[in-house]
Amino acid sequence: MKRVLLLAAALCFSGTAIAQQNDRDDMWEFGLLIFNQGSEDLNGADDSSIDVDSTLAYGLTLAYNFNNHFALGGELSWSSPDYDAIIIPDDGVGIPQEINHELSIFSYSLKGTFNLLDGPFTPYAEVGLGWANVDSNIADQPPVTGCWWDPWWGYICDTFYSTYNKTREFYNGALGLRWDLDNGMSMKGSYGVQQLDTSKSTEDASFDMIRFDLTWRF
Repeated sequence: MKRVLLLAAALCFSGTAIAQQNDRDDMWEFGLLIFNQGSEDLNGADDSSIDVDSTLAYGLTLAYNFNNHFALGGELSWSSPDYDAIIIPDDGVGIPQEINHELSIFSYSLKGTFNLLDGPFTPYAEVGLGWANVDSNIADQPPVTGCWWDPWWGYICDTFYSTYNKTREFYNGALGLRWDLDNGMSMKGSYGVQQLDTSKSTEDASFDMIRFDLTWRF
């Protein structure tokens, strides 16, 4: 009888521990993300255009779960998609110029998440608002060369470039599935769309996003 009571107590304790590990209520979570950022073709004034290729992007997330349903957090991400651009001279007589290069995109955002179910496996929806710094990696003025004395490396000369870049607002939304594991880890997969405001230089950019997150609850 004593063994039966001990076994029952052990089962109750392990069941409670698993429930606590699966519980999101009042917990932080830190995660790594990877997503496929879809391609986009944009048309500007006077037949100018830019075609951005699809690419993989990477990032970090941090969020707080107010309960098993609602979470609020932030994230950072970066990507380097290739692009083809057609530049039209403003005098109307020059030859259009084609540019093949690579963008550098660094984004930061705030995001709210709603988990439909209390349990460890649940569908979820999320919406976010953020800002993206988009760098063309094309110099906007002649390079500047400077020289200085370094206490470690000695006398150094280097050349610096200023590039065309802008910071733009974006918003996004996604639907996905979440699975909380017993060891405090969670896996999330989602499909969403990110809308980037181009301030009327072209039509707004809309990127499809297929995403996977791996997070740790603490």
